[in-house]
Amino acid sequence: MKEMVKQICGKRDRGEKLLPIERIVLTVAHETADRIPSAFLFTEWIVNHAGYTCSEAAADPEKHSNAIVKFLNEFEFDTVFPGIETTVVEAEILGCKLKRPEDSNPQIVEEAVKNEKDVERLEELVEADDLVQRGRMPIRMELFRQLLKKTEGRYAVIATPMQPLPVATQIMGYTLMSKWLSEKPLLVHRVVEACTKACIKFANAFKDVGIHGITSIAAWNSLPYFSPDQLWEFDTPYLARMIQSVAPLPFIHYYWGLRLLPDTDAMERFLVREMSTGTFLMTCLDPDGQEGPSRDLKKFREIALRYKKSYVVGVDDKLIFSGTPQDIRGRVKEYIKKLYPCDKGCMVVPNTLPAGTPIENVRAFIDAINEFGTFPIDQRKLA
Repeated sequence: MKEMVKQICGKRDRGEKLLPIERIVLTVAHETADRIPSAFLFTEWIVNHAGYTCSEAAADPEKHSNAIVKFLNEFEFDTVFPGIETTVVEAEILGCKLKRPEDSNPQIVEEAVKNEKDVERLEELVEADDLVQRGRMPIRMELFRQLLKKTEGRYAVIATPMQPLPVATQIMGYTLMSKWLSEKPLLVHRVVEACTKACIKFANAFKDVGIHGITSIAAWNSLPYFSPDQLWEFDTPYLARMIQSVAPLPFIHYYWGLRLLPDTDAMERFLVREMSTGTFLMTCLDPDGQEGPSRDLKKFREIALRYKKSYVVGVDDKLIFSGTPQDIRGRVKEYIKKLYPCDKGCMVVPNTLPAGTPIENVRAFIDAINEFGTFPIDQRKLA
């Protein structure tokens, strides 16, 4: 890895344009690329842009991978974190019942864990030898095999499993999770422990395919739903085991809610706890970048550099969907200005591209990254 980073840095220093995968490698290594890298979560917009419905692409790795490759060839994003059914694959395998609309993400219509007897069944289920061959997991693994082949080493292929606490919340439902946290916390630990065993199996199945890294996609591991102390007890130690199980693969996990913390000191304490999982990247995703202590992106960057972590700031998907190209350009410019000099592993991303986003907004985002985020960054443009 060190020799690879050295070679890529030499290429950058000679003024040569880096491959998208090379920008990601430098980000993982806490280095500065030739341009701020960008990527995003989920692929609904991508498959619709290629002429497929979400349900059609989710069931067909050939169509899904073709849509992603078409997008990467057409736009200048450095990678994507693929997912249409990403947030429910594990939940379905562990017993949830789903409803699959034609052109949006599936929805859980019945949870798997409703009582203590269900917890016992879950604990037995996760020990099954063929767990990674159930449900849609084989389709997910085939998607990443095809992406590795079709991107020909130009792009980082990042797998997108869920992590333990969010899976536990899904299979229980948030209402029961909240009730058991106050009344039966040991039962919650049993559910999260079972989900950890399953998540470790799923993550390692992706690793065996040959992917370059992992991004766990979830919203439940966030402050709007759990307190910092609850996350410290029920999320961080279990997630750390999942991350350690696939080491040395780089691992990103996302979280929201920094804006809800009382001050920047509390933000730093929260971020240090998140870093203890072994992730290489700190995240601050809108609306966090617009509200509360997390508006201080200079402080956010300083914390990342102090702990030798890379860092990403995400632009609100509502702005990406309904803003004007000028609005999007302005937000990207604002964040690059606040993060300047944007060194040592900086990323600026759209949180996602919602289905139906105007194509001119997609182009406006990556055009702004190229305009303001190409190194050496011109401060006069940011004035």
